[in-house]
Amino acid sequence: MDSREIFLEAIHYEKKVRDLYFSAVEKVDDKRGKALFQTLGDDEQSHIDFLEYSLEVLQSEGVIDVTKLNTPIPAREKIEEQIQTMSAEIPEKMLGDVKRLLDAALKLEIETSNYYKKASENAEGRIKEVLEKFLEIENRHIDIVQIELDHAQKSGHWFNFMEISMEVE
Repeated sequence: MDSREIFLEAIHYEKKVRDLYFSAVEKVDDKRGKALFQTLGDDEQSHIDFLEYSLEVLQSEGVIDVTKLNTPIPAREKIEEQIQTMSAEIPEKMLGDVKRLLDAALKLEIETSNYYKKASENAEGRIKEVLEKFLEIENRHIDIVQIELDHAQKSGHWFNFMEISMEVE
């Protein structure tokens, strides 16, 4: 697959996730949930914009500036530092729609992340660098969606670690 095809396929994945987030903004009543989905949707739109920019640069045989690819989603380490604060801000009651939307979002984010991982393994040079940056960003999306989903489900896990134990001590 050439670079153009890689970016066109990536746009397809990004649009699916973006559309899910923007539809979630309309479906969710919770103000915090709306803000989360809006931020993630806006970030996915910025990915689409970057990929379209990259296609234009490739067509003119220019060099893609990977520094133009950014995200407002913090790195996992930053999220871990803010876990207690974030926990206090997450509403106690989350509707079933929110859980379903988060579950769907997690699946799409994982699918998109897997695409970037596979594509980056088969790419070289600047294209590989761009795809690896996308992989890093998509993994941040997975982290934040997983945090929200774990809390919404009250599974005793939060951010993939045991928050409470159901074991008798």
